[in-house]
Amino acid sequence: MTPSLLAASLIIALGQSPESVSTEPAASKGSFLQTRLSFLAGDTDFGAPDATTRFHVALDARTAELASGLRAEARLSLFINPVAVSGTILQDNASFFGLRYRPSSWAPDERLALTVFPVSATRLHMGYENPVAWARISSITRSGDDGEPAVELRLSRRRWDAFVAAKLPSMQNGVTQELERRLMLLVGAGVNLSPAFRVEAGAANLDLGPGSLPYISGSEGDIYTRGVSGRVMWRHGVPVGANVDLALYEGDPTFFERFFAPDVYPGGFGAHVALEGSYVSQRLIDSESTVPGAMRKQAAHAAALVTRFKWDQLRLHALAYYRTPSFMVLSYPGFFPTGGALFEQMEALAELSATVGADYFLQDWGLTPGFLVRVTAPATLKSMVPLPMWPRINPLIVRGTTLYSYLPEGEDRSPILTAKATARWDLGEVAGVLAELFYTRDPNQTTYADGDTGAAVVVWDSPDIVGGNLLLQVRF
Repeated sequence: MTPSLLAASLIIALGQSPESVSTEPAASKGSFLQTRLSFLAGDTDFGAPDATTRFHVALDARTAELASGLRAEARLSLFINPVAVSGTILQDNASFFGLRYRPSSWAPDERLALTVFPVSATRLHMGYENPVAWARISSITRSGDDGEPAVELRLSRRRWDAFVAAKLPSMQNGVTQELERRLMLLVGAGVNLSPAFRVEAGAANLDLGPGSLPYISGSEGDIYTRGVSGRVMWRHGVPVGANVDLALYEGDPTFFERFFAPDVYPGGFGAHVALEGSYVSQRLIDSESTVPGAMRKQAAHAAALVTRFKWDQLRLHALAYYRTPSFMVLSYPGFFPTGGALFEQMEALAELSATVGADYFLQDWGLTPGFLVRVTAPATLKSMVPLPMWPRINPLIVRGTTLYSYLPEGEDRSPILTAKATARWDLGEVAGVLAELFYTRDPNQTTYADGDTGAAVVVWDSPDIVGGNLLLQVRF
């Protein structure tokens, strides 16, 4: 089944701002307290019983000046997930607290900031445009129950900024099965070469500790993830802002905080163009080796080009990105079904996606209707690896970190087409509404049926999907 466009918004510990990698909020001018309540409802497929609702609660607190140039800030951000049996489950959304210091001689947007994330730290990551961001979490399969706390130190000056951060995930040792605290380091910097041009780069290193494969007795070796990301950006004229497309904000914890921030339409022309790329190396268990504990490095790549233009009330936007299958499963780590490196005999086809769209601001109503079209060639793995090491010779579609589906034997991937109507309605400073209705034609949809021999075989399923999302927010 196609990964839901709502799934992007429903795990929405959502996003990265396309304008900056900074994790700190805007500087406060005095004491401040604000509450935001958000309600998200959506149905990934009107023809299937998978409608979902979710609540988000956030509380921002900022102090007046504690000492000369020193202020404190905190943000409590929680999801309230309805569960039929237990009622509700609370989920932290990268809540934090910190100190902000700005000497009187510095400009208003300059500061030294220390931020602590006591439970989870998905605000800290590599990459810039959200579809190609990585390192939000250390590992899906080997995390313990003690969260992933982190600390970040960031220095922002007029022409440049830099940060260093450390995450401390609780990881399960693949050999002893005991929980251990590991260390993930992230560093990055950005330089404004001119008022229009900016260059940014970052790097991350994570040692996940010993790993093992269940069918290779005594196999163990340290698994690690190391990589770099960089971006070149050009901006001109009035701020452009982000378009309404919830599918682009999966995993972004800042989404509910910033998406309803008032956009500006002072008239005139504005442009935002950015090109970025990431290279990541993972040292994983060699699934093909007969030597216990053999390890092999596996490379992952991603790149994105984003363009946004504004002319008076009209905005045009386009996004193209590229992701290898190995990049899409970085937080697993390793591939289904072995959890190790990909077989070298495999043919790996990267995911290619292009989106174009437009919206228009109706000032008298505070309404911004829009429309976009997306074409995606899904990531695919083809293998001639003999059984039983690979359970099927069918091509495998990689849809996400743990989302896979098989194609019928001998078939190839087909482009996925999506058309989406969007709307943003700003109700002053106290409320806002986002809505989208989309149609997706995914010819790669498959299911299972009994074959001639009675064994299950992969067959085509209906390619047509219609769904929608509705997001409401109240601020006081």
